Amino acid sequence: MAAKILVIGATNGRFVEAFAKVTALQAKNNFSLSLLLGDLFSDPSQTNSEETENIKRLLHGEIRVPLPTYFGLGQYSLPLPVHEKINSSGEVCENLFFLGKKTVLNTSDGIRIIALGGRLDAGLATGETGGAEGETLPFYSEKDAKGLKGANHADLLLTYEWPEGVGNRSALAPPGVKGTGVIAELAVALRPRYHFAAGGEVFWEREPYRNKTKSGEDESEIKITRFLGVADWGNEKKARALYAFSINPKDTNVAIPASATACPYKEDGSKKRPRQDSHGGASFFWGDHTSGGHERDRCSKRGRGGRGAREARPPPGPESCFFCLSYPQLEKHLIVSIGNESYVTVAKGPLTNSTVNPSTLPFSSHVLIIPLTHTPTITAIDDEDSRKSTIEEMTNYRLAIEQMLMSRDCGAVTFEVSRANGVHSHWQLIPVPKDKLLAVEEAFKSEAKADRIGEFEKREVGAENEGDYFRVWISGVDGSLVVSLREGEYFDLQFGRKVLAKVMGLKSVHWKDCTQTFDEEVKDANDFKEAFKSFDFSL
Repeated sequence: MAAKILVIGATNGRFVEAFAKVTALQAKNNFSLSLLLGDLFSDPSQTNSEETENIKRLLHGEIRVPLPTYFGLGQYSLPLPVHEKINSSGEVCENLFFLGKKTVLNTSDGIRIIALGGRLDAGLATGETGGAEGETLPFYSEKDAKGLKGANHADLLLTYEWPEGVGNRSALAPPGVKGTGVIAELAVALRPRYHFAAGGEVFWEREPYRNKTKSGEDESEIKITRFLGVADWGNEKKARALYAFSINPKDTNVAIPASATACPYKEDGSKKRPRQDSHGGASFFWGDHTSGGHERDRCSKRGRGGRGAREARPPPGPESCFFCLSYPQLEKHLIVSIGNESYVTVAKGPLTNSTVNPSTLPFSSHVLIIPLTHTPTITAIDDEDSRKSTIEEMTNYRLAIEQMLMSRDCGAVTFEVSRANGVHSHWQLIPVPKDKLLAVEEAFKSEAKADRIGEFEKREVGAENEGDYFRVWISGVDGSLVVSLREGEYFDLQFGRKVLAKVMGLKSVHWKDCTQTFDEEVKDANDFKEAFKSFDFSL
């Protein structure tokens, strides 16, 4: 049976208001237990009279703790009265328990919790901070951390410090937290289901990551870890300080989410990877994303003992796909929203910019909607539920972005190239001024005829498409336009951009001719995120 758990950010002495909030939540949710990260109390040397009184009331049971709550060490030692109470009775008050510096705890629900509190003290690297006094000092040694590795596994890992390198392979830029290598090593050894750390002024939830299998395990036994940094209670930035979740310790066959990345803690994980150059090697990412994008590689090998003309190289897997969040050199600064099944990124080399768009839209807004699943086409997603939810979420993103653009007096055209020999499916959405929208349908039809591609057909909303095809959605028009593509025949992957460039009177079509500087890309992404914030259902 799943247990419901509430995680609370460090209260730093503001435990009265925190426990009042938790009491209200508990009445509605009936949590099994709660876990408090970092400091429950403030710096003992700075304790004011109000907190001193509150500590006294807490120790005497006058402040209600509504459910079993466990806390550890942060950056401060425990107040002396609290330290003495723990030594005498083993608990602070009813339902409030101190985890100590390093703890292995098995709850009545069968949940295995491992905690390591405080900060690493290099001066204690060869020693161990044991004993009653050492248990309440906010420092730990490498030996303390290594001793916990012997626990072998954990459902929940609680640390004050962050693991070094947790942002590696993530598409979500982590806050400026340096992290500690010792914590990363502990996470690798324990492979927890969840790893929580004190977040300070920020809340940050990383995509799940896949742990390495151990000797004797097969690939079906891959374990997934979710890392979260939970912000302090009452932080000035109003970042999220509460996190609720359910966990069933007996459920060992946890499905691997589509957004999961490889483990961030590798030997070279701390090495800074160079940023992908705007002109280098990513052509199939931004417009040539089919197996045809590898044609140059095959041709370069002919006549040199390489592959023959008819022997195609296999398409990239998730680890080397420019669209997968697990790709090490993913250009994270372009990503503007991440959902459960898909994400949105501003385009590299956008067709539109502030000089093309209406004055109400002073940033590009040319974006890509990309499924998290590594798949050549949406229809190729094997699991039916996953396929349906992916289509639904990508459609919701398309409609939400169209709404944002409409609020700025602009329309949108979205197109998709769906080919079985593709690498990673995606939709491109390009803003089009409202006075140009009426010309879009005819422009696509006439251009398809001129290029001898075929004839577009009108498809109703929800209609299934078979085989290879090119599809277009025009905002304000029901259904979509679809033209079938003949298998094996050449198709210009710039076709959608070419048509819309003609409609809007633009000379530059190919993404390489529309590249921006890194700072311009960052500004475009930030401007889009700010404008899209109130329409973004993923938030």
